[in-house]
Amino acid sequence: MAQMSRRTRIIIGALALLGALGLGFTLLRPAEEENPWEFLGPADRDVTSLVFDPTTPTTLYAATWLGGVYKSEDGGATWRYLRRSGFRGTSLAIAPTTPATLYFYGAGGVYKSADGGETWRAVNRGLKLGETKWVLALSIDPTNPRVVFAGTDTGVYKSTDGGESWRAVNRGLELGEGNRVSALSIDPTNPRVVFAGASTGVYKSDDGGETWGRISTRRANALSIDPANPQVIVAAVSDGVIRSADGGETWRAADGLPAKDMSSLLRTPTGVMYVSDWKDCSHLYRSADGGATWSRVDIIEILLASPLDRCPRGSGRTLLLLAVDPTAPATLYASLSLSGLLRSSDGGISWQPVGLPRSVLSLALTPSSLYAGTSRGGVYRSDDRGLTWRAASEGLTGFSVSELAVDPTTPTTLYAATDNGVHKSDDSGLTWRAVGLPGQSVWALAAIPTMPTTLYAGVGYGDEPGVYKSTDGGETWRAAGLSGQSVQALAVDPTTLTTLYAATDNGVYKSDDGGLTWRAVGLPGRSVLSLAIHPIEPATLFAGTNDNGDNALFRSTDGGATWSESIKTTGIFAVVIDPNAPATMYAANENGEILRSTDGGATWSYYPIWSYYPILPATPLSLLLVTDPAQPPTIYVGTSISGVQRLAIDKVRWAPYP
Repeated sequence: MAQMSRRTRIIIGALALLGALGLGFTLLRPAEEENPWEFLGPADRDVTSLVFDPTTPTTLYAATWLGGVYKSEDGGATWRYLRRSGFRGTSLAIAPTTPATLYFYGAGGVYKSADGGETWRAVNRGLKLGETKWVLALSIDPTNPRVVFAGTDTGVYKSTDGGESWRAVNRGLELGEGNRVSALSIDPTNPRVVFAGASTGVYKSDDGGETWGRISTRRANALSIDPANPQVIVAAVSDGVIRSADGGETWRAADGLPAKDMSSLLRTPTGVMYVSDWKDCSHLYRSADGGATWSRVDIIEILLASPLDRCPRGSGRTLLLLAVDPTAPATLYASLSLSGLLRSSDGGISWQPVGLPRSVLSLALTPSSLYAGTSRGGVYRSDDRGLTWRAASEGLTGFSVSELAVDPTTPTTLYAATDNGVHKSDDSGLTWRAVGLPGQSVWALAAIPTMPTTLYAGVGYGDEPGVYKSTDGGETWRAAGLSGQSVQALAVDPTTLTTLYAATDNGVYKSDDGGLTWRAVGLPGRSVLSLAIHPIEPATLFAGTNDNGDNALFRSTDGGATWSESIKTTGIFAVVIDPNAPATMYAANENGEILRSTDGGATWSYYPIWSYYPILPATPLSLLLVTDPAQPPTIYVGTSISGVQRLAIDKVRWAPYP
């Protein structure tokens, strides 16, 4: 079996749970309760639809996959999330003559905003959706914003009152099982002429959608009419792109495209067009001549203008990590595994890519630099907190870097845990060299604050998993126990630096002599992923389990000699303790719940992430606690689907758990 990292296993488990849960959950909050969760982004930042205000072209709206709608009022320089747009949709439409009116559509039907996206409501009366419950296309009459057409898996619907009510208009459409209307386009000079792209071909109506006739048998996924010459129609079809120059009477295949299933079309205000490969969203093609010829482009060039709707997505789109800049607590970093690193400089209100389009697995911050460990791409370094990057991987190429550590007394010295041993840099990441454990997949690193030449490494996968120790700054290593155990995390007692704990796939182990000897201290047979040590009373520690057994968060008050269940729950992915109030702690479980204890883990309350988002439960994969003695603590949660959520602690109505 191919190697699978700890993080990958967490994500796959989370997504498997989501699939098992499906959509059959019940919202728990009272209707009048204020939502204490604030969605900050950047939930799966694939931008599925982009529209601009025709009267104010610097105002743009972007729909994201499962992430709601963002708005920019400065031509895309900055974006803000429209908080009440968190329902499940993929596409946007804007009324040309009343641009404050927008429609957001996808799963569950159509949602409408009459105030530029600030508030939304469902408008689905008369709209009978099929088994998939998706609205696939929407088009608004350019001369009358009250006339709207919707394409679904049961045909075409028309509204003459701005979406308040709908009726089916399917005469002439060859409907049947599996036939979906996924594209609609209205002639801007004659709104009675409407085109529909369906599984059975391209259809045209000359009477405002009342009746239809088929003009092409090619399955069409997207349509675009040239506003400067409405006789020119471009269609993305199952084997490329076709184009008509006579209003759909005749068609010819466009040049420069592979014979692949193409998805939606994007036409920019300048007339440049983009089309994407349905099976691979990273393949985009560009046309500057009205769709006649195409050439391939780099997706990064048009990050916010990429038409990525309906492309396959999997666990690679989940949020992997969340970090805070210790010198600037309002600066946050989040990693989407296939979309690089994102940064917020305002406490998560807005997010921007920071120029690193790679899968980021780990971060380390020094007073002067930010380092990112990537999947199969080594380490990258930024000296301006993510504005610019350069490779810091000479001698460290082709590896996945799952954890980074910085020498506590010499910030120019770094260590990298990789899928091929431990590597070291003595020059702030400019060059690297292997310093031990070749061929082993190292999942954990621990540097001792007052003993900078002493390091511990946890090997999770390879021929010789276990704990290893170096006393000369990583130059040489020796086995330090737990041979054969998959070590998933390491923790050092902050008051007794020779005391270590190891989380393994067979419980928790403890060493009192710097790794010379180890003993099992609880939870045998359980896969332990998270550890937390009390900052003032280090004999108190917590361990969260995640396996197929009887999961719980466990507590020990005697340094691991004995353990008791602190709370019975599903798999615990993260545990944090409030340093200003150590009796208060938080945990995240795979049910999409944040748990809180204010008495050191004796009793618990909870609040669900997903209760305010009628999409899917969101599994929290990471927790970040930012504290200010003068303010209520702020929790940032990195989730598998719903991006970063911020929890307003002082607004939460915690419920007893379970």
